[in-house]
Amino acid sequence: MKNFKFFSLTFITILFMMGCSSIKVVTDTKPEADFSGYKTFKVVHFAPQDAEESQSFRVNQINRGRIEKAIATQAQQHGMTMVQENPDVILLYASDVNMEESYSSHTTYMGGGYWGYRGGYYMGGPTYTTTSVNQYYIGKLTIAIVEPGTEKLLWYGQGTKDISGDANKAEETINLVVGKIMEQFPIGSTAQ
Repeated sequence: MKNFKFFSLTFITILFMMGCSSIKVVTDTKPEADFSGYKTFKVVHFAPQDAEESQSFRVNQINRGRIEKAIATQAQQHGMTMVQENPDVILLYASDVNMEESYSSHTTYMGGGYWGYRGGYYMGGPTYTTTSVNQYYIGKLTIAIVEPGTEKLLWYGQGTKDISGDANKAEETINLVVGKIMEQFPIGSTAQ
């Protein structure tokens, strides 16, 4: 019984860790950037000109509001103040959802083999192969620090996550992804 409890606890811990590690984050910083003078920010959504023509799904206004709120909250936790006029930096973000597919095949052999009259091995019965298509949705969120006057990119962070089946947990998922990206945010320090 003791081993069963240990196994159950270990299994639950592994499942929890797998769920948390499903967000992939990459960041990059301009080497000579000095972030010490930046105290105020403004959050702006970036939509490229060709977004209308892309095959990706558009992120709706409700989720855009959630993303903006999550970014603002995280930046404020780093000691910054949100303003609408004359910010020190613009926190630019872009979001996208793409449908991807994976394929898996399973082959079933019917019947069995037998030895032939001349000592050879022969296969009997039909063989069936079934291929399954699994469609899933990958959400991508990019957050960038841009200087308002020069429009120079100083830092960016990008997070990707499989969001299939997460429609009812949109706010929780957005907060989780923004939080993971902003862990690498170079301005200020997170309030504990």
